[in-house]
Amino acid sequence: MFENESERLKTELEKENAALSGTEIYKYDGSDTSAEKQLKRDIKAAALERLENAARTEDDFQKVIELWDKRDANRERKERYHEICRGDNIPLDYNADENGICFPRSINKYLWKQIQKGDFIEAIYNCPHELQELITEPYLSQIISELTDEHKEILYYMIRGYSTVHIAQIRGQSDRNIRKVRKTFLNKIRKKMYEYLIFKKQHSMTAQEKKFVANYRKLIDTNE
Repeated sequence: MFENESERLKTELEKENAALSGTEIYKYDGSDTSAEKQLKRDIKAAALERLENAARTEDDFQKVIELWDKRDANRERKERYHEICRGDNIPLDYNADENGICFPRSINKYLWKQIQKGDFIEAIYNCPHELQELITEPYLSQIISELTDEHKEILYYMIRGYSTVHIAQIRGQSDRNIRKVRKTFLNKIRKKMYEYLIFKKQHSMTAQEKKFVANYRKLIDTNE
């Protein structure tokens, strides 16, 4: 009887595998109605549940795991498809997918995608005079807040990747003047950062901050 039971289970497993082998990777073509798609999902879910209940050996459970992995991969692809202009393995920070589904292209930008997700903080503070609100490190935020409006504006455009020539055109100044002002406030920021990191003993420095302190100390020694 045991052999007959094993054969029966084996036959049932083969039938379930055959039924589930037709699971396709998600690609919506608009051919199925919502009711039909839901019915297919219910049938596959019921088949998978029966397969789980019938599993007895290690190989049987491995097949169940493989099917669940396939379902999870399918769900993740659907979620990525419905996120605005996200391609496979393209993080939000890397901007829009070149083959994104969003039109017009202007709303593929990082800031627009943040707004689409309901995250308005960066949009609210996306201006030169509120730049310090986007900095998570308190002491750096304080240093930036103490800059003049002119220095904040130039720093804001620098962060956005504008060249000094472009900034000069925006502000109606010469490129030489922008470079001079940039050097002034960057030196001011570096000096305040160095003083804070050296004298604030309770602050645990990151590797990048330690590297900055070492380089700045060398610069001081060279100038002396």
